Amino acid sequence: MGRGDRRRGREAALKLLYQIDLTGDSSPAAIDLFWQNQSEKQAAEEAKVFADDLVARVLERKAELDAIIDGAAEHWDIERFSRVDLNLIRLAVCELVSFPEVPGRVVVNEAVEIARRFSDGKSAAFINGVLDHIARARGRFEEA
Repeated sequence: MGRGDRRRGREAALKLLYQIDLTGDSSPAAIDLFWQNQSEKQAAEEAKVFADDLVARVLERKAELDAIIDGAAEHWDIERFSRVDLNLIRLAVCELVSFPEVPGRVVVNEAVEIARRFSDGKSAAFINGVLDHIARARGRFEEA
């Protein structure tokens, strides 16, 4: 899978998690409807498969992921995070925990770049700090 497919998959996963967060509906019908409304490029098969896998893993491990985030976001209540930021951090932490073949620096970098697109500069810096803390604590930053 190419870098572009992974990026599109991560962005689609963020949008899908945001939709699920707003509606409370993670049914197969809701997910199918989400994909029907995505651009052809966003719904490219490899990006879609990656996004669906990420979303399924986040939904399965949401409590665990939130506990990891809560432990790393000192002096911050995750209930006060914007929904976009929290779902983006969940996706990245899920990737750090569930996809050891993806370098930790790539996961953090991708999350920060996506935050710049879907959130604001302050959020990107905050997300970088939280994910950096988690990646280091989990030994996911390889020595260059």
